[in-house]
Amino acid sequence: MHPQAPSSDKSRVSRVLAAALACLALLAAVPAVAQTPSPPPARPTAVEPATLSERARDTLDRVRPAIVQIQGFFGANTAQAFHGTGFAVGAGGLLLTNYHVVAEHVLYPEKYRLEYRSPDGATGKVTVLGIDVRHDLAVVRADGFAPEPLGLNTTVPPKGERAYSIGFPLDVGLTITEGVSNGRVADAFDARIHYSGAINPGMSGGPALDQRGDVIGINVSGYRFEQLVSFLVPAEHALALIERARRDPLKIDRAHAEVAAQLRAHARDLLAATGVLPPTAKPNGKDSSVPTQSVEGYRLPGKLAAFVDCNASGDPVPQQQIRSESIQCGAKAGVYVQQGLTSGDFTFSHEVMTGRGLDAWRFARRLGALADATGNFGHRRHLGPFSCRDRVVKLKGFDAALLVCVRSYRKLEGLFDFTARVVSLHQPNVGFASHVDLYGVEFEGGMAFVRRFVEAIQWRP
Repeated sequence: MHPQAPSSDKSRVSRVLAAALACLALLAAVPAVAQTPSPPPARPTAVEPATLSERARDTLDRVRPAIVQIQGFFGANTAQAFHGTGFAVGAGGLLLTNYHVVAEHVLYPEKYRLEYRSPDGATGKVTVLGIDVRHDLAVVRADGFAPEPLGLNTTVPPKGERAYSIGFPLDVGLTITEGVSNGRVADAFDARIHYSGAINPGMSGGPALDQRGDVIGINVSGYRFEQLVSFLVPAEHALALIERARRDPLKIDRAHAEVAAQLRAHARDLLAATGVLPPTAKPNGKDSSVPTQSVEGYRLPGKLAAFVDCNASGDPVPQQQIRSESIQCGAKAGVYVQQGLTSGDFTFSHEVMTGRGLDAWRFARRLGALADATGNFGHRRHLGPFSCRDRVVKLKGFDAALLVCVRSYRKLEGLFDFTARVVSLHQPNVGFASHVDLYGVEFEGGMAFVRRFVEAIQWRP
């Protein structure tokens, strides 16, 4: 049995229970009230009317009538062989595009024909009136298409200013991309604007515009396997070409001669800009010299000019019997001529080796494996075979084996490729093999460049 609670406790419990029951009764008598939902979070305040996306849309709408797709067809085919973009720059259907968009027609007019297709579906014939191979530009005329031309702005926007690129990438239709102008590319041989936006195949030749909608450049290229690193030809280079195309239109049967003449002029400027060719007198009366760098006792040609890129690497494993150091340099000044052919450029490399624990014969064999001249670039339909000569030459402080090979361009008169190698012969456990390749230069200039390059090499233990 549980002991009974005292009477005073019983009365206290009864009063508490009665109060609780009274509260429940009051709650039951209150009519139900619908719960008001919590107010939604405040929406962000409206942005000003011209947001970035709206600017892009407005820019595209404004310039759309002046943009066309330029298509190339092989023979009588109705399926296109290639395509790019063009835009109106003058009255009477005058359009601007890239040279590389129309190059196959320029060099093989009997094989390729050009047509345009406007955003509203209109089509017609395209005729090439002028080319600037060096700056990858062409002026063409579109039959039956004469929209209001776009304005050219020859001032490059400062870094960080909004910019847009328009064209026909792949087969997805007219497209605009937003990006940023990063000004002129530093230390480039030919002027380019760095545009940090997407430029994909098919957009070549389209306009790039500043945030006011003026054309600042022409889409030209992007780096493969890189993201949003693209380049534009500055609009200033189009002005002279447009005027020349109006005054003296290109005669298509003379296209090969015109292309060759422009490539020869580009090659002369390139070699002269290195300071290697021709030798010139400096203000102090001394001849210009080839810049060199020291590697394992050798003085070897190095960064020849600001636009020449050089990279070096070495073997980080010291216990190996062979220690090597590699230097690779290139001008990156090549000009697109046609599919499979680039002209007006040069590269060179040095492989320096030191041997530990190898006899002279085995070391010479390892060094000789690096000494093969390359000379296997290019297509036979564009280029003749190499003709080579080799001999032992006396350089400053040592003897070396020298091989020089030359070949001519088949349809572009006065242009040649050179490939040369230099291999040291004087030391049993240290040596080098150097290569230099010249693409699309004149014969005299190429020979002089190779001679000056080789004569700059010295042995200074």
